[in-house]
Amino acid sequence: MKLIEGIVYSKDVGKIVDALETMGLIVHDGHRTVNNGIIKGMAYIYDMVTRIRIRTVIGDEMVGIVMETLHGFGDCKIAILPAESVCLA
Repeated sequence: MKLIEGIVYSKDVGKIVDALETMGLIVHDGHRTVNNGIIKGMAYIYDMVTRIRIRTVIGDEMVGIVMETLHGFGDCKIAILPAESVCLA
């Protein structure tokens, strides 16, 4: 068992969630913030979601598959730790 923890820099939240769910993982979609308004007479919409936090414990055989999937969505910083040293309670 391995703990995968990291951040994926992407705005394709829906695609990442779909890809991880097809692998059998449960995904909790956190809170998203979209800021909009008017500054100096110009309307703007700024989507604050640029990074997605990943934290999961998976079997050793799935580590390569999950890593390939996450790297396909853009830049990411991911750490793989042995799950024996981690308490998720």
